[in-house]
Amino acid sequence: MLSQKQQGLMACIASQFLWGVGILFWPMLSYLNAVSILSLRLICSFFFAVLVVYLTSRFDLVKSLFHDKKIFKNLCIATIFLCLNWGSYIYAINSGKAIEVSLGYYLTPLISMALGRIFFNDVLNKNQIIAIGLVIAGVSYGIISYGEIPYLGIFIGFTFAIYGFMHKVINADAISILLAETVIILPFSCLWLYFTEPQYGIIGYDLSHYLLLFGTIFFTGIPLILFSFAAITVRLTTLGFILYLSPSINFLLAIFYTREAVRASDYITFPVVWIALCIYTFDMLHKTKKVH
Repeated sequence: MLSQKQQGLMACIASQFLWGVGILFWPMLSYLNAVSILSLRLICSFFFAVLVVYLTSRFDLVKSLFHDKKIFKNLCIATIFLCLNWGSYIYAINSGKAIEVSLGYYLTPLISMALGRIFFNDVLNKNQIIAIGLVIAGVSYGIISYGEIPYLGIFIGFTFAIYGFMHKVINADAISILLAETVIILPFSCLWLYFTEPQYGIIGYDLSHYLLLFGTIFFTGIPLILFSFAAITVRLTTLGFILYLSPSINFLLAIFYTREAVRASDYITFPVVWIALCIYTFDMLHKTKKVH
């Protein structure tokens, strides 16, 4: 039987894999604009969350999130950052900027670890500090060599780090948070589709469109629940390094599948980050072996 922390680690890895391969999915909906895709993504997540909450009898838990003013305020903040992150991500992927997205998401763990050190007093050992130093060096080199500041990538990385931090602050179960967030944003999503999409993004399409809408669950609702669970059960410093899996998958798919143009600096930035990941992983395995 896995401990809650081990379950959190597995959940985080699974969420990162689904988000990583998601760059192959979202371009299939590129006939809609980015905000419409975001709106449909949120609406589909809402119905998925309602189903899961109903099956797990958690409606009272969801209601409790709205009754506490402090929690509700934090939920609204988390929802804002979720929408900003998803919207900018969809726009970037559908604009052929998957590598910039990867670079941005490599910044997310750095911000997560900084927040963990500042607000939760997470302690880093020597190997972890070395690993973080390598990441800082690799990402900094990538940004400097980029020729221009990758504003979109940085924005994506920053918004997702804050989103993960807010989940840690809220400290509620993952599915309840997801339903609460989608309830908050649902009216705005429906209004956007009503005024901008002649068929509301739902009516009058062929079967493939509806299959794609159903597919958003696998790259939105499911990984978000997994990530939310991980965010409240795993240290932010540990969570931060696992978050490198998704951009690494993005990067590899962008090179070998979508054939996106690669800058020479990327061949230095990404391997340096992967070396840091290896150091941190071996350190974690060593500590786990000592415990057992």
